Amino acid sequence: MWAIGGKRRIRAALALAGVGALAALIAPATAQATDHRPAGHRFTLPPGTPAPDGDYRVLSAYRVVRGVQIYTCDPAGTWNPASTPEATLARYGRHGRIHHYGGPRWTSKRDGSTLLGAVAKRVPKDGTIPWLLLTATRESGGPGTELYAVTHISRVNTSGGLAPTGACTPGEKRAVRYGADYVFWVPKS
Repeated sequence: MWAIGGKRRIRAALALAGVGALAALIAPATAQATDHRPAGHRFTLPPGTPAPDGDYRVLSAYRVVRGVQIYTCDPAGTWNPASTPEATLARYGRHGRIHHYGGPRWTSKRDGSTLLGAVAKRVPKDGTIPWLLLTATRESGGPGTELYAVTHISRVNTSGGLAPTGACTPGEKRAVRYGADYVFWVPKS
């Protein structure tokens, strides 16, 4: 009797081990797959958002899914407060990705349309990088492309990304993680 129960226990243990191994194999694939889902179904414009003056509407909003602000040590051995972004943005409510990088620039991964931004307004925030309003100039992409009609971009809901502190070696670079939402504005028509 004990031997039969022992075999059952062994089979049950093997079955559980198999389920555990299968779960371990599936988990990384699931984690990788969820990274490509839309950022969420709804975006709400937060109070205090720096927005363009005049008749504009929100075309789309994206969130940072992976992002850093890259700081460079200046010749005096201190961290330059200016930074260069390197981020992947995911669209709220739909599939869509944008690469955000130095310039600052935003390039649609769907069609390659690209914008160049210039800071028009800064809204300081305690403990994080500021919220921004940027004017956008089209670098590439014609009518019908994702970023074609965008004239302004707001950076809001920021977290992290502040410049490092302390001494550094001239030319040294440091990447600091950050989070934010980016709002793409177009003229009302």
